[in-house]
Amino acid sequence: MSRELTPHHAFQTDCLEQMGIVSWVQGQAPATGTIYRAPQPWPRADGLQASEPDVIMDDSAFAPPMPAPARAPEKIDPEQKDASVADLKRQLGAAPEVIVEDLQPIEEVVLDTPELAPDAGQKLPLQTHLAGYFMLGRLLVLSDLPQAFNDEDALDKLALNLSKALLKQEVSEWHKGLFRWPGRLQNQYLVGRQDWLLGAFEQFLMNQLGNQANQELLIILAGQHSVQFFDALPDAHPLKRHPAAQVDSLPQMLRIPELRKDAWATMQSTFFAPK
Repeated sequence: MSRELTPHHAFQTDCLEQMGIVSWVQGQAPATGTIYRAPQPWPRADGLQASEPDVIMDDSAFAPPMPAPARAPEKIDPEQKDASVADLKRQLGAAPEVIVEDLQPIEEVVLDTPELAPDAGQKLPLQTHLAGYFMLGRLLVLSDLPQAFNDEDALDKLALNLSKALLKQEVSEWHKGLFRWPGRLQNQYLVGRQDWLLGAFEQFLMNQLGNQANQELLIILAGQHSVQFFDALPDAHPLKRHPAAQVDSLPQMLRIPELRKDAWATMQSTFFAPK
């Protein structure tokens, strides 16, 4: 004798059947019911509204679960059991490489970081602050700066006046860059690397000059650090082909105006002396 399910109960039964849950049904009597589904939410390709007909659910195939037959415990032969125990004792007494031959641990070797060989050449200062001025593609000025310097306008004015007097024309195109070491670098191992320091200085020069350096470039090295960094450049560096005048730093010239006269005499003898 069949029984009629309510639409809600029929929909629930159908969902459980789709999920593979059938053991919850009780009894052997078949059940039928009408399932009302929501209309299709996605539009069809032809633009028509799709709708599904009501599904008549027949759960006559539902049946209560049948308990699985109990399995009798397997009997173990006493002789086989004794042999297994003896074999286990033999394995436990064997050498370790027999038991864990495929599970050998990976040995990790810790190597000490080799110390860097001391540089044969001059040591560069590990705390430095430089300013670079590139004027009209013809003049490069490198000057030492104090670690704390806040008179940038006066420094720029002095560099421009010096350039105008040396080049004998108005400076309409120029730019300035700053080089600071170690700057934001906090790795103590890299801070002390002379090759990193010199490489950073070469990159600074490349950023300043680009491809605009004139064949008759003049270089002013104002300050001890500027001279040291310039001398540390490789002999084959392109800037080594140009004349370089060594004078006091621009901040020193700001504090002691008399130094400007000495710097001017040095530049005249370096750049314009008869060869």
